[in-house]
Amino acid sequence: MESLLKLIALFLALFFGFMMTLKIYAGIRSKRMQGREFKGLDNGVVYFYSERCGACKLMKPEVEKLKEKIRVLEANLATPEGFRLAQDMGIVATPTTLVIKDGIIKKVFVGVVRHQRILQEV
Repeated sequence: MESLLKLIALFLALFFGFMMTLKIYAGIRSKRMQGREFKGLDNGVVYFYSERCGACKLMKPEVEKLKEKIRVLEANLATPEGFRLAQDMGIVATPTTLVIKDGIIKKVFVGVVRHQRILQEV
């Protein structure tokens, strides 16, 4: 029984370590995207999501509120076009939200973000 608990503890430590590493990696990549040109939208938001993503489901109401105030392009990673765009942009996690101003990526948010915070950057 004790060895099983040690095995479970090891698995959890490895899992959470991996998740933290992924979050750090996504944050570093998102900072590299800032300042790059984005073709197809001059001002607004590009929202990358996956239908199976739990965090994306939490983000959906926030995106709907954003749509009332600014232009929002949604890129579903389950579609070939959305997946290709995410690859081209270097998106590694969903949900990812890009704030575009004058055709340049001004800010990148990874994870669930309140619509008010995104509007502050627009």
